Amino acid sequence: MTTRHVGEVYSPDHARYDEGARYAYSGGAHELVLFWGAPTPAEVDGFRIRPMEVGLFTHGPVGFLLYKIKDVCEWSDVAFNIHLIPESQRELPNEEPGDRARLRMVLVDAEDGVIRAKRIVSLDKVMTQAIKQAMVEQAAAGFNRVIYEAAVQDVYSRYVDSDALANIADVIEPALG
Repeated sequence: MTTRHVGEVYSPDHARYDEGARYAYSGGAHELVLFWGAPTPAEVDGFRIRPMEVGLFTHGPVGFLLYKIKDVCEWSDVAFNIHLIPESQRELPNEEPGDRARLRMVLVDAEDGVIRAKRIVSLDKVMTQAIKQAMVEQAAAGFNRVIYEAAVQDVYSRYVDSDALANIADVIEPALG
């Protein structure tokens, strides 16, 4: 796994990104990458230091990682399934009960692909086990992309926004750090 630093391009393969987020577990780590268009200095600073909450909502083959950074971004979500990770890089989280997972976060300027900030937060014990269990269930169930995409669309058609998902989330906990 290549370590990318603040001020470097996130990937030499891309100069621009669509705004959004990507969550994955690989290389023994949880990583949330946020692609924001031209983040302001206040957003960059807030990303690095403001309190945040993390949540999980599951629906069939899809998990939704929810995140909220106080005074920086309201509830947002990113859909995931362990089968979306290339098989050669796919692994299940290995945290034991009572462990707190670490979530690496990266803020990338979607307009130029440059990393603007990085942060690591610690997930609560309950959240750590909830994410692990969701991935274990996903791995055991196999994968069908059409069914996965239909489940994502079903959730987005039923719930108007990420706030609505946060209201019915399986778990919501503060992240530390």
